[in-house]
Amino acid sequence: MLERSWPADLPKRQAADLVAVGRAVLIADVTGVGRDRFPTAFPARGGPLVAPAFSRVRIQAAIARKDTTAKGRAVVHLVWAGADRGGTYTDGRLADLTFQHSQGDAAWTPLPPTSR
Repeated sequence: MLERSWPADLPKRQAADLVAVGRAVLIADVTGVGRDRFPTAFPARGGPLVAPAFSRVRIQAAIARKDTTAKGRAVVHLVWAGADRGGTYTDGRLADLTFQHSQGDAAWTPLPPTSR
């Protein structure tokens, strides 16, 4: 359904790379594991750490597309499922992660939620 909703507009390899990084960023976000791998997405904030909201996560679908609102950006759209700390499992959750690409730079940098 995602593919039909948003026709592909990135080269296949680039889209696949973005989806792979997007999956890792989402899992780091909701579980807290691996956030240090993405300092641009999770800038250091002072204060106490908050326990992660989800203990188990499964990505159900993911696509990457150009961000039509800003040049040099892409958005990874994810549909995912997760079990919260109480054990309640909910699927069909949605997440959009924004990435920045610099001219001549092959890497996509995940942006923090406030930049999305």
